[in-house]
Amino acid sequence: MSISMKAEIKNIEQLEAENAELRAKLRDATAIVDSIRDGSVDALVVKDSDGNPKVFAIESADYTYRILIEKFTEGALSITEKGLILYANSYFGSLMEKPGGIPGMHIRDFLATPGDWETIQENIRSGILRMEILLKAESRTIPVEMSFTDLHPTVPAIGVVVIDLTEKKMREESLLDYQGQLTSKIHELHTTNTDLEQVIHVISHDLKEPLRKILTYTNQLQEYSQTVFSETDQKWISIVNKSAVRLNSLLDDVVKYAFTGQRVKDQVVNLNVVIDEVLEDLEISIGESNFKVTAPELPKLLASDVQLRQLFANLFSNAIKYRREEDPAITISSSRTFLDEIPYICVTLSDNGIGMRTEDLRQIFTVFKRLHNRDEYSGNGIGLAICKKIMDNHGGRIEVSSEVGVGTKFNLYFPADLIV
Repeated sequence: MSISMKAEIKNIEQLEAENAELRAKLRDATAIVDSIRDGSVDALVVKDSDGNPKVFAIESADYTYRILIEKFTEGALSITEKGLILYANSYFGSLMEKPGGIPGMHIRDFLATPGDWETIQENIRSGILRMEILLKAESRTIPVEMSFTDLHPTVPAIGVVVIDLTEKKMREESLLDYQGQLTSKIHELHTTNTDLEQVIHVISHDLKEPLRKILTYTNQLQEYSQTVFSETDQKWISIVNKSAVRLNSLLDDVVKYAFTGQRVKDQVVNLNVVIDEVLEDLEISIGESNFKVTAPELPKLLASDVQLRQLFANLFSNAIKYRREEDPAITISSSRTFLDEIPYICVTLSDNGIGMRTEDLRQIFTVFKRLHNRDEYSGNGIGLAICKKIMDNHGGRIEVSSEVGVGTKFNLYFPADLIV
């Protein structure tokens, strides 16, 4: 074979190789063009003459999608597995105080702590796709939450959503500050309660002891007053005795009110049993007034037995005290209801007594508030305040409605979760 023929054969083989190489490049180019057309490519990374990667962002045909990403109030990125940023929306640029030139940078350029990129890579490999991290902007450090989505195999990239946590962290710091203040206030309140307990101890023991002596001696003086003292002396002794009785009653009520605020251990309480026992205690008053009580089967509650006895004793005593002359009665009922979409069991006590004016209803639960003179009706104005405190202790409410000459209705709302 001649030399010229061998050269010609070599040229043909070279041309075929070059042709195959061109076909391969054409296939790659066609694939890139197809990817650009269907919007699956955000950017092209091309090495320059020095071998450095250059990123060219592509404006996809899916214009609506890109507008949506740009309108996000959160940062949005797409990065390569090695951390090269292919795309960043305008919010991320604004957050980093760098409105342009972010594509082509490395995500590491924005991480405030060295080694965070390696931590991110390890987390992604471990399936931890959300983490809090610090980013460094031009003038400040920003706490953010970064969420990662592996877009493989559809797109060889990682999607990143960046949420600014600055306001959240500020709220958390404020909350911690408030918690510290609350802890301090609780400590102060505990100290105050301790002081109040000491005052109550003084009232219930130290003050009542001399008062008992006054009552004892004035009672003895009254027994002999008719034969020993003048009418004026007898009147003065009677005034002292009545004042001492009222003071003793007032001290008892103050102590009851103070200790009502202490929530005792809950137990299963049968309301029918409580009411029967309270009515038994008030048997003499009920008998003297011919008072009629009607009570159906009532629920059992997880509550304070002692406080519920006090609650119903106060309400029954009021109904008896402010009764009408003819056929005085009180009717008890219960029903399930909702207040502000919260379920309650409502126990209602309705009497046919003298009633109250509407303008007086707002103040009847105030301590020491009386609607009548002591000459008309006895009492210290604490009973209903105690009732309200008991209902507060059980997470409930007490409401009242009344009409002069018709009667009064008390609604006791117990949370439904107290029902046994």
